[in-house]
Amino acid sequence: MPKALIIFSWWFFGTFNGWDTLQKLEVVPTYDDLLGETFDVPVFSDELKAFDQKQVTIEGYTIPLQQSVEQDYFVLSRFPYNNCFFCGNAGPETVAEVYTSEPIATQDARVRVTGILQLNDQDPLHLFFILKDATVEVLD
Repeated sequence: MPKALIIFSWWFFGTFNGWDTLQKLEVVPTYDDLLGETFDVPVFSDELKAFDQKQVTIEGYTIPLQQSVEQDYFVLSRFPYNNCFFCGNAGPETVAEVYTSEPIATQDARVRVTGILQLNDQDPLHLFFILKDATVEVLD
């Protein structure tokens, strides 16, 4: 019976399909007493929760957050910089924080990132998705 449960879980939750999987959430405006502001809080689907703390691979565009050429922290966007969330052209489910163990040169490039996915519904000072211990492969 446990083997059947594993097979059913795999069939039901499937494989990680990048941004298509990450968009499986609901965004709920919630007031935070400590900060005195309303923030969008994600409610992650069970399918998405199945990938929390698991290694995933996703492609997107780097959005550098530091002035230096080499960085160990940047934002990965589903869309190029001019269409990204921060420009008002997409939702918060289209960006992820990326932390690498080694600094890399990222300057608005299309990349493939592999890292441990952390779902964030508690800290409004961070994005909904965080990729830790990530490796980055430049595609273009």
